[in-house]
Amino acid sequence: MKAGQKYVSRNIVIILILFSLTTIFGCKWGSWSFDLFPSDSTNEGGDNNNGDGNDGGDTSAIFPSAVFSANIGGTKINEPVEIFASFDNGSNITALTGVVNRGGAGDEFKVSPDGTLVAYLSDPNNSRIELFVVPVDGGTEIRISEELPSDNADVVEFDWSPDGTRIAYLADGDIDGRFELYTNLAEGGSNLKVSGSLPPGGKVEAFKWSPDNQLIAYTADQNNLFEFELFTTPPTQRDPVQVSGNVLPNNGDVTEFSWSPGSSRVAYLSNQRLAGLFELFASLPRRSDDPDLISEGDSVQGFAWAPDEVDEIIAYSTEQKIFTAPPDGGSSTQVTPDPIINQDISDFSWAPDSSRIAYRADQRAVGVIELFTVEPDGSDNLRISGVLTTGGDVTDFVWSPDSSFIAYRANQDSAVNFELYVTPPDGRLSDTRVSGRPMVGDVDPIFEWSPDSTRVAYRANQRTANAIELFTSTPDGQENDRVSGNLFSGGNVEEFKWAPDNSGIGYIADQENNEVFELFASTPDGDEPATLSGSFAEAGDVLFFEWVP
Repeated sequence: MKAGQKYVSRNIVIILILFSLTTIFGCKWGSWSFDLFPSDSTNEGGDNNNGDGNDGGDTSAIFPSAVFSANIGGTKINEPVEIFASFDNGSNITALTGVVNRGGAGDEFKVSPDGTLVAYLSDPNNSRIELFVVPVDGGTEIRISEELPSDNADVVEFDWSPDGTRIAYLADGDIDGRFELYTNLAEGGSNLKVSGSLPPGGKVEAFKWSPDNQLIAYTADQNNLFEFELFTTPPTQRDPVQVSGNVLPNNGDVTEFSWSPGSSRVAYLSNQRLAGLFELFASLPRRSDDPDLISEGDSVQGFAWAPDEVDEIIAYSTEQKIFTAPPDGGSSTQVTPDPIINQDISDFSWAPDSSRIAYRADQRAVGVIELFTVEPDGSDNLRISGVLTTGGDVTDFVWSPDSSFIAYRANQDSAVNFELYVTPPDGRLSDTRVSGRPMVGDVDPIFEWSPDSTRVAYRANQRTANAIELFTSTPDGQENDRVSGNLFSGGNVEEFKWAPDNSGIGYIADQENNEVFELFASTPDGDEPATLSGSFAEAGDVLFFEWVP
């Protein structure tokens, strides 16, 4: 008998023995793993729950295109920043711009909602900051901030309309330092100032598009210097309407505002009635009479519209309580228990389907921050975080997009290490630790669910104390995979983002050369990595990136 036949025969015998053992002892056949012939395994992904995995290698995965900014100099001081597009898993890199600035942060661009254009700020000579758009696959740039009279005009902020047809931006186009609101078509040719007349020294401070593209809300000290009120205007004409109430002569301000999901109302915080009391108001988007007062009693710390109950309910928090209320001035409902002295609400967030509100609070013991959920009517208040060790706290949490789970960070099992846990929001199951073991260091406070809610990604120095790597885990913690590749000594993973189609996760890291940050992507389990940013000159860095929708 030939050697190969002997090898096969021997392994068949072994298989039969193992099958008999599984029958006798009740083991699951799927838990056994073996090969009939020996082979090399250089990149087998994670080994279930300890975060081993990505060792690099070729990929057959297909990732979406990405846009990124990078400096390609070698000094890291006042380096020229350019913007690029990456196609075909990084094998096709297209330069979209020349030098846009020197020494910038790199986040001065935004991909249009339809993925066809890139808007960016450009200040190549450190003189005048202007706004341009360019096709995502390269081509001729268009100056959006056209015909601004001032030679020193600067664009300081910009944003696409939700449908991508127009861009709004702030610029001091007429007088240096007086920032006003402009809009233009995505292809240019229709540049308009849409904010109202400002007093000397006045400015537009912030703006937000309505979800239906029809209006822009903005804050400005348009009536009285240093008293910021709320206005709305159509994006295609200069027709501002004040929607916040008149501010009493006490230097009151609108400090925060938000459109309802259906664009039917805009809510805002203001101390317009009393200098030391910040209250929540809501207004119809073009109403000029008094808005509706939503909050009752104490100053409001924060508020949020229910995302799935279109324009029907809003939640807000004071220092010690959370309430829900209709946006038309109806009665508020307290949804958290009456606090004991010195107990506080830390933060809160709606479930994406509006079914529950999650919040952090020291509700059961002063100074011990735990995670709770409650229904919008105040019923079924539950603690969903696990039992904390002495000195432990829940520091951060994020809902899964399908509202089935909440991931939270806590030093729950050990006061020394912050780890990541997942729990259902309704208390039907206990919490599960999903960060790998052993945990050498800490899970970073920023973690993110995949769009399909099948995995949660996080950064941690999980395996070695001096390397922050990128990991993903399933909600049950059974699969914990390192998705970043082997890092250069001293390397770290910086920013990361899930691909919108769930195909993988992109991240910036000095993975191959110390202090040279490049853009990489990997499948959710870390099995198939790719370098999306191509090759850079020594010491050049990728600064910021966005996936193309």
